[in-house]
Amino acid sequence: MAYQALYRRYRPAKFQDFVGQEAIIKTLKSQVMSGRIAHAYLFCGTRGTGKTSAAKVFARAINCETPEDGEPCGHCAICQSLQEDSTLDVLEIDAASNNGVEEIRDLRDKVKYPPAVGRYRVYIIDEVHMLSQGAFNALLKTLEEPPAHAKFILATTEPQKLPATILSRCQRFDFGRIPLVKIAARLEEAIQTEKIPYEKTAVERIARAAEGGMRDAWSITDMCMGYALENAEGLSDSLVREILGSSDRSTLFDFAEAVIAGDSAAVLSKIDDVMRSGKEIQVFQKDVSGHFRALLMTFVCGKEACAQVLEVTQEDADAYYAQAAKTTQLRLMRIMNLFLQAEADMRWSSQPRFAVENAALRACLPEESLQLEAMRERLDELERKIQSGEIAVSARPARGTAKKAAAENESPVSEKAVSMDPGVEPTTEAIYKAMMQEIRKSMPMLYALMVPGRLAHEENGLFTVVFNAKTGGLNVGMLNARERNEQVATALSVAAGHPCTFKAALEGTVEEKDPRILDAKQDAKRQAQENLQKVFDVFGRENVRVNETEE
Repeated sequence: MAYQALYRRYRPAKFQDFVGQEAIIKTLKSQVMSGRIAHAYLFCGTRGTGKTSAAKVFARAINCETPEDGEPCGHCAICQSLQEDSTLDVLEIDAASNNGVEEIRDLRDKVKYPPAVGRYRVYIIDEVHMLSQGAFNALLKTLEEPPAHAKFILATTEPQKLPATILSRCQRFDFGRIPLVKIAARLEEAIQTEKIPYEKTAVERIARAAEGGMRDAWSITDMCMGYALENAEGLSDSLVREILGSSDRSTLFDFAEAVIAGDSAAVLSKIDDVMRSGKEIQVFQKDVSGHFRALLMTFVCGKEACAQVLEVTQEDADAYYAQAAKTTQLRLMRIMNLFLQAEADMRWSSQPRFAVENAALRACLPEESLQLEAMRERLDELERKIQSGEIAVSARPARGTAKKAAAENESPVSEKAVSMDPGVEPTTEAIYKAMMQEIRKSMPMLYALMVPGRLAHEENGLFTVVFNAKTGGLNVGMLNARERNEQVATALSVAAGHPCTFKAALEGTVEEKDPRILDAKQDAKRQAQENLQKVFDVFGRENVRVNETEE
C-alpha cells in the first residue's frame, strides 16, 4: 500500500477530531441538529487551520441519514460514499485553476440538478478569492437565491479580496491560529500511535515552527519522522532543530547576552559559528527576532503572564525574565527594530549575512552613540540641502567682502545681532532687525517667508513690508493670513516694547518711505522735545507758550 502523508491520514473525519476552533465547531453541529442550514457559508483564516476539512465534514453531516449529536455517523451508505468520493453530491472546486466566467456559468447551469443520494448538493469552492470579477458577477445571483437542495461553502485565506456583495450573502466563520499547546498534544497522540520514541521538547519545537497551522505541523512531523526511523534516539530535539535549521535555546541566550553587554567581538563570533554549522542566516535572524520579542514581552508582561502569552514553560519564562532585567524596555524595542529592518534588507541583499552583522553591531552600541550618529546624519543632510540650494535661508553670508556683497543682495535685514540699549528708544530699522533675528531662531519657516521682503515704512506702529511684484505674491498671501500676521505683529511688539501691527504688500501698491528718513525725523523731534524741556526748566512751564506748526 502506498504511503499516505500524515496530514491526510489524520485529517478530521468528524467534528470531534478537530484541534481548536471550538466555537465554530459547536455552531456548525448546532445547525446540523436543528436543521437550520444556511444556503452559503464563508470559511476564512490562515493556511492549515481546518477550513476545507470543516467544509467536508459539514457536507457529510448535513447529508448523513442518522447524524449523532450533529456528527456524521460514518456508517450509512451516504457517509461511506461521500468519504470515498464516489458520489457527485459534494463537489470541491479549486478557484485558483477554475477562476473564469465560463467555469462559474457551467456551475450555475448544474446547480438546478438535484442530489443523487443525499439531501443536499454541496459546492465547496476553495481559494474563492482567486475568482475573476466576471466570475464573481456570474456567481452572485446563484449565491443569493440557489435551489433549496444547493449549499455553497466558500473557503479563502484572503477574505478582504471578496466583493462586499458576496460577503453579505454568506455566514462568515473566521478560523484562528491553533494554540501551540493543542498542536503539541495532537502531535503527541499521533506519534504515540506510530510507536516512535520522542522528546517532548522536540514536539513543542515542531508546534512552535508550525505558527498556528495544524497542516504545517503534520508536514514538519512527517519530515522529521522520516529521519527518526533511522535514528536510535527517535524524534529528538536536536534532530528537529537540525532539520529546521534553527538555533538551540542556549545559542540564542548567549547571543542576546553578548548584544546586551555590547560585546561586538563576541556577537560577530557567534554569527560566524552559526554560519559554519550550516544554519541558514535567514532562519537565525528569525530566531533572534523571536528571542528579543520574548524578552520584550517578558519585560512588559512579567514572568507569570509571559508563560501564557509566549506559550512557554515557567522555566523558560524565568530565564527570559532574568535576561530581560539586564537591559531596558527602550533598548529591547530598538534592538527588535534593528533586526526587523535587517530582515527587510536581507530580501534584496546579495550578502544577507552582512545585513544581520550590521544590525547586531548597531544593537551593541549604547544609546548615546546612536543619538550622536543620528545628529551627525541630520547635520550632513542639512549641509547637503544648503549646498544644493534647497534651503537658502540657512546659508550664512561669507566673511569680509563676500559678506558685504551678500548683504547688498539680501533684504535690509542683517543677521548680526542688534543691540537694544536700555533707556534708548529703538529706531524703526532696529526694531525690524531685532524682530527678524528673533523669528529666525524661534520660527524659521516664518523667517523664510519674510526674508525676501523689504521694510517700506512704519506709521503709528504699522510696519509695512513689500515684496517683489512678480515673485512675492505667495509670500504676501501667506503673511497676511491671520495666524502668521499675528505672529509677526507679536514679534514686532516684543522688539519695540509697545503694540505694533504688520502688513505685507507688493511693490508699487503702497507708498514707500526710507526708514532712515523716518528715523532722522524722529531723532529731530526727540531733540526738539529735549530742548523744550530745558526751556521749561529755566523759565517755568507756566511762563512759556508753544506754537505747533504743521510740517
